[in-house]
Amino acid sequence: MGADDKYLSCVECAFFAIEAKPSLMLVYLVRHATAQDRTLGVPDPSRHLVEKGVKQTLKLADFCKRQLQAPQLLLTSPLVRAEQTAVLLHQHTHWPEPQKQAWLIIDTLPEIQHKALIDLLKQGVESVCCIGHEPDISTLLALLLNSEAEHFYIKKASITALELTPDQAVLLWSLPVALL
Repeated sequence: MGADDKYLSCVECAFFAIEAKPSLMLVYLVRHATAQDRTLGVPDPSRHLVEKGVKQTLKLADFCKRQLQAPQLLLTSPLVRAEQTAVLLHQHTHWPEPQKQAWLIIDTLPEIQHKALIDLLKQGVESVCCIGHEPDISTLLALLLNSEAEHFYIKKASITALELTPDQAVLLWSLPVALL
């Protein structure tokens, strides 16, 4: 074996030793389904899904089961209505067990949510579904798509798909539950 053979084998070893990280992540953003009315006096974090919200989530789950590949992660705001939406999606789609994330709580700055998504991408996550709130989803979309939050309004139990790279996001589609 000559010197060139040793050099090539070292290059090959170095090439295969580099851990490849995806440079693209598929992101599904889901707004929680319809919950108890705020005027009932229930503390906001404790508001539960109402019957309409359960039906909306089951309709969304049916769409996801038929049309989408399961994401690697199912992340949710720890607020009850978002967590219930995530649990129903998990139970009816066989998506991953939901994980509560503080950065999905209502009124989190979009820059913080963006950083959390980029951190997931850098960790090698290829797909994620995040269950959250309005106006947070709209403000995050505005930041990611270099637009204004007023251009977006995500209805309850609706799903939006994006491709995210470290440098940009591309809106793939956004569907209200009524169209599913």
